[in-house]
Amino acid sequence: MNLPLTGSRVLIVDDNAFNRRSLALVIGRLGITDIEFAENGEEGLAKIDGFRPDLILLDVEMPVMDGLEMCRSLRRNATHEQLPVLFQTAYDSDEEQVRCFEAGGTDFISKPIKPGECAARVRHQLEKRRLFNDLAAFRERVERELRLAQSMQLSLLPEPARVDAIAHEFGLTLDAHFETSSELGGDFWNVYKLGERRVAFLIVDFAGHGITAAINTFRLHMLIERIPMNDITPSDWLSRLNLALKDVLPVGQFATAFFGVLDLATDRLTYAAAGSPKPVLGTGGSLEMLDSAGLVLGVSRRARYEDRTLRLPRGGFLFLYSDALIEAEPDPARPDLAPITQESVPDLVAAALAAAPKAPLRHMLDRFNAGARAPLRDDLTAIWIQRKP
Repeated sequence: MNLPLTGSRVLIVDDNAFNRRSLALVIGRLGITDIEFAENGEEGLAKIDGFRPDLILLDVEMPVMDGLEMCRSLRRNATHEQLPVLFQTAYDSDEEQVRCFEAGGTDFISKPIKPGECAARVRHQLEKRRLFNDLAAFRERVERELRLAQSMQLSLLPEPARVDAIAHEFGLTLDAHFETSSELGGDFWNVYKLGERRVAFLIVDFAGHGITAAINTFRLHMLIERIPMNDITPSDWLSRLNLALKDVLPVGQFATAFFGVLDLATDRLTYAAAGSPKPVLGTGGSLEMLDSAGLVLGVSRRARYEDRTLRLPRGGFLFLYSDALIEAEPDPARPDLAPITQESVPDLVAAALAAAPKAPLRHMLDRFNAGARAPLRDDLTAIWIQRKP
């Protein structure tokens, strides 16, 4: 089905008045009425920015500036790299065609002009141009909307000023990294003040990434606002969140999670997990991988979660992360760096503490980025929580 060509703009550049009129008559039968003329390449270049043609019909042999030089000049301007140029030439040899294409021509028509061929080639180029413009406009709109969605998603994460304030109030070092594999992602984390001596930490990783996973983080944010965290155990809170997610998540979508509450009065960390990667707890110079077993969120109403309690004294730390850290594809250019696995995370933490005790998270991320294939196939979140001595 032919696209309507009304509104298309064509610039005819030819030093012969009869040729200009003939070409205008041919393309006029296609419904094209917005036509501008130039008698040589120099004049044609002068009219392009003001007229903004969708197609140029360009003669090769002209005085002042010929068509080949005009086309070469046109292509040197990035704005006009994709502007279709139909050369018209009386020479039908391979050498002439090569000259036209090397100058930047899109196609060519032979002289004397054959009306049927001319109309068909003009229509083809204008329809392709319109489709290209429509695609470019669609892509621009999608990119604009993705940037807006990305900004909205980032707004769900705790603001740095709020993180710093909570860290100061509770005597903590809080360092976090959030990175999506595309414009949008399915990871979420936050920190919550639960009174004067209790603080909670949450990390959630929805299956997949991109738009679908990001929509789930918006759903999660709304649900968290409706489920109070005070006066409830981490396991009960996860159970309520699971039931709420089961009502809103499409079939086949789910999330892993870790939810922990630190009580500074007793030095106790009580947590519940839903299949998250195993966190690393550090106390007194020793490292321990925590049990994070539990049915993922949003799959079954019958899911039950277990509270686990352990000591997190002053100077101790907790390292939380999403599975991108341990599932990233290794970079084939760095065979000297072994992939990071669940079992090797404590070694990663130990190396970071030895090399950069004041910034262990940054050191771990540098090691991860050095050995992981870019771009990442999944979203990455990593959180370092340490009690000050």
